[in-house]
Amino acid sequence: MKLGDPLLTVRPPRACKVCGSPDKGDFEIPKDVWKTVVPTEYQNKVVCVECFGKFACEKQVELFRVGLGLLNLKG
Repeated sequence: MKLGDPLLTVRPPRACKVCGSPDKGDFEIPKDVWKTVVPTEYQNKVVCVECFGKFACEKQVELFRVGLGLLNLKG
């Protein structure tokens, strides 16, 4: 880092590619669960937690918390 370099970088605002809602925070899902729940066309895109939940319901995938949880929300 050189004198005058910015200390913080700001990422551009992101939006869910399914519903268009602004990014409300990151969440982590195990890769195998993501591939099972999220349709192929959205697997490499930003998907909000609400749309992820809807996809899980449509595929009748039950999400539940064990220990720290399957769904790890980061705010």
